Amino acid sequence: MNWAQREIWDNLHTCNVILKARQLGITTFFCIYLLDQVLWNNDQQCGIIAHTLNDTQSIFVDKLKFAFDNLHPGIRARFKTIGDSHKELSFAHGSVIRVGTSLRSSTLNALHISELGKICSKYPEKAREILTGALQTVHTGQKIFIESTAEGKEGFFHDLCMQARKMKEDGSELGPLDYRFFFFPWWRESKYVLDERDDMISSQHEDMSVLPDSIQAGI
Repeated sequence: MNWAQREIWDNLHTCNVILKARQLGITTFFCIYLLDQVLWNNDQQCGIIAHTLNDTQSIFVDKLKFAFDNLHPGIRARFKTIGDSHKELSFAHGSVIRVGTSLRSSTLNALHISELGKICSKYPEKAREILTGALQTVHTGQKIFIESTAEGKEGFFHDLCMQARKMKEDGSELGPLDYRFFFFPWWRESKYVLDERDDMISSQHEDMSVLPDSIQAGI
């Protein structure tokens, strides 16, 4: 695991919301986590929601199927698949994992929603469907994982982050329906930091007065 994945693993709660920078391996982490749940436990129903059909296909093929197909042959042989479509893996021991843009009909043991902030911003109807549909399929005490980059200061994802952040800052004890807040900003990731150089920022750029008035007003 990388540092962000390890921090999630060490602090998982029943409900979790992650505000993150890009490319930290968070979606990959939850894909592997849920795949592990359905492989080693009977009668588990797990789902993953992505914000576009292309992302749905990418998550299923590049993360779930890739991981399953590349298990050690001795381990892979233990698991008999009874369904292997472009969006679902189901197994003879009764467990299944599905990927889609909306999951309303199943009762889920665990649900991962990827890029909910983007869904709320670009597809508000779909966000409402997730809120009233998919999230209601996960019973109290089961697992919910919501993660996204930031997409403005409004919408369900923003409100959820603010509520969970306040509970964290207040040191509130979390119940099974409360969300644990994780924040992974870009500056904690070493690959997003340039080597320090004396000439990186010129004295001209350090002087805020050289910026246009419109930019200064927005700072």
